[in-house]
Amino acid sequence: MMFIGIATLAISCAEPVEPSSSQRVIGTWQVEEVYVQGQVENGDLIERLVIERDGNFILEDGNGVLTVGTWSSDDSSLTLSPAEGEATVLNIVTLTYTKGHFVHNLSSPILGDVEIRYLMENLGEIDY
Repeated sequence: MMFIGIATLAISCAEPVEPSSSQRVIGTWQVEEVYVQGQVENGDLIERLVIERDGNFILEDGNGVLTVGTWSSDDSSLTLSPAEGEATVLNIVTLTYTKGHFVHNLSSPILGDVEIRYLMENLGEIDY
């Protein structure tokens, strides 16, 4: 009985572990604001991003076009690898369970270097 009491005390006094970005990123992310080169943008960029626990994602752009694939995350970035095409890396500026601030850096011969900032709200996990 004494052992159970000591074990319970030890567990209750342990410091909580900070959740990883892979745990915080799961859910349905709705884009609240987009900034391209520091200017507010209302274009056809990311509209909604669903990050599923099984490692898959669904991305919907402003035109309603869906992209599916797999995702991975570390403390500094979220990588979206579509079934077809090139991977997209969203650098994590801030990330909580409810809010996310991501930066996508692009480079093209026509536009040069472009920075896109996404401010998103996590609506939680939604069954489809």
